[in-house]
Amino acid sequence: MIRISRGLAGAAMVVTLAASAACGGGGDGPEPNRTTATPETTDTETDPARGDTLGTIFPGKGGGGQAAPVRVPTAKVNERTGGKLKFRNDTDGDVSMGDPQAKPDEPGKGQTFASRGNCPDPLPAGEECEMTVGHTAYVAGPYSGVVTIETSDGETITVPYSGEAVGDDATDTSSPTPGTTDPTGPTETETPDVETTEPEPYLS
Repeated sequence: MIRISRGLAGAAMVVTLAASAACGGGGDGPEPNRTTATPETTDTETDPARGDTLGTIFPGKGGGGQAAPVRVPTAKVNERTGGKLKFRNDTDGDVSMGDPQAKPDEPGKGQTFASRGNCPDPLPAGEECEMTVGHTAYVAGPYSGVVTIETSDGETITVPYSGEAVGDDATDTSSPTPGTTDPTGPTETETPDVETTEPEPYLS
C-alpha cells in the first residue's frame, strides 16, 4: 500500500512539472516587449505658391538690377499659383533687402503677391534664402508683371514674370448635329381634295 502511494505521488509531481513548463514557468525570464516602428512623417506644403523654384536672384552682379524673367505655373481662373524665388548673396559682405513688391501689368486681370519668405535681414555672404511669389488670375488668358526688390547697396532688382490662366471647360458649347430637325417647329398638314360635281340641268 505504501509503494502504491509513493508511485502516485511521483506521478503527480511529474504532471505538475510538465504543466509548469508549458505555462512558461521555467527560468527563461519575462517576454521582451515588442514595439512597432512608426514611419516618420514630414509636413508637406499644400500652398501651391511654395512649390517649384521659379528663378534665382544674384544681388550685386550688375546688369542694372535686371534679373532673368520667370514663368509662373499655369492655373485655372481664381486658383492661386506661384513658386519660390531664390535670393543668393555671392558678395563679400552681408546684404539687407526690403520686402519684395509685386506689380501686375494689368491689375484688372488678377492679383500678384510676394513675400520675403525665409530670408533674414541681413543675408550673410555666401548664403541664400527663398522668397515667395504667386498670382491669382481673375480672367482666362496670359498675364505679366514685375517684382522689385531693393537692397542695402542701393540696388533695385527687377524680376519680370509671366503666366497664363485657363478657364473651366465644363460648359458644353458645341453646335447641334447637322441633319436634325427641331421637334417643336411647325409641321405641314395635308388638306384632302374634295370632289365637286356640277348639278344636272332642270328638265321641264
